[in-house]
Amino acid sequence: MKKIITVILILSISFSIFAANNAQNYDTISLYLHSTIGVDAITNSLTIPKKSNSANREGVILKVGMDAYKNEDLGSKFGATAGLTLDVPFRSADAENGLSLGRKPYIGLSGGIIFRSRPWDYIDISFAAKGVISTYDYEAISLGLALEPSADLYFDDYIYLKISLLYSSEFVKFPFKGDYFIGRKDLPSMFSVTVGAGYAFGGYSR
Repeated sequence: MKKIITVILILSISFSIFAANNAQNYDTISLYLHSTIGVDAITNSLTIPKKSNSANREGVILKVGMDAYKNEDLGSKFGATAGLTLDVPFRSADAENGLSLGRKPYIGLSGGIIFRSRPWDYIDISFAAKGVISTYDYEAISLGLALEPSADLYFDDYIYLKISLLYSSEFVKFPFKGDYFIGRKDLPSMFSVTVGAGYAFGGYSR
């Protein structure tokens, strides 16, 4: 848990330094701040129907994030995205082989690239590809990849409704203790759908 807090502090300080260094060019940077809430499912097996030796859990997920674009203009564009995810499970089923995803809150930090398109006057569509650092048992840190398509429906030039789908999958796990430094067995995947709101400012113009 101390390592997770340290990572969050380092990312926060880095973002503050970045924002300060670019303050003089603020009018060329567009920022989209957003927060969404919804439901998610985490499982170590993607088979349908689920195998008896698969663990799974469902929960309420909260995501906060920011997308940034430099020299944005109308049309399509690429930018950077970062976010924090918190998932609180309301159900968790263990596998017959003893594998468990537990009932502790999932915490994930993500960052990557995002492509945004503006096909209609008040609707934006985006697609993000991100790397993820996460933990759900506080006994290890996992690295993964996530894909997240979203749609933003604008109420005015700045405030918008956000609907997001997300799929992420872990590919390596670093336990804090134990005989194995890296674990690759029974790593879970997450599916989620969330709805929320956002605010656009900076060099943004519509």
